[in-house]
Amino acid sequence: MEAGTRGLLPSDLRDDLYRTCRKRLPYESCGAMIGSRSGGAVKVTGFLLVRNIAPDPRVSFRFDPDGWLAACARMQKNQRDIVGVWHSHPSGPALPSVRDAEGWDGHGTYWIVGLEAGRAELRAFVREGAAWLPLPIDFI
Repeated sequence: MEAGTRGLLPSDLRDDLYRTCRKRLPYESCGAMIGSRSGGAVKVTGFLLVRNIAPDPRVSFRFDPDGWLAACARMQKNQRDIVGVWHSHPSGPALPSVRDAEGWDGHGTYWIVGLEAGRAELRAFVREGAAWLPLPIDFI
């Protein structure tokens, strides 16, 4: 996975992601963003849900290894690319947490759905060293 300079995401797909995260409250949801990269833009065309096997899924996430491998195999078989990972913060902002920094190797793009105070918000990031850099998102 490579990083990008801008994210492109259909508004209806964003709304589907919000619904997916709300259905799984009070737990964090997680998965992969599917799409393509072109000229620095990361265009998201879909997302996959991967089971969260964290010891306390209310405050953290960990991909089920078998689910992640199955997602990767399915994408390879269908000649589609994973362009990032995503997860939700069920009662917090769409900002990277300390746990997020500890669990991500910095490759690709990182998308967070914040569900703070009942409002949904999606933000994306790339990582340079220890710094989280916002990835502007154009909803199309």
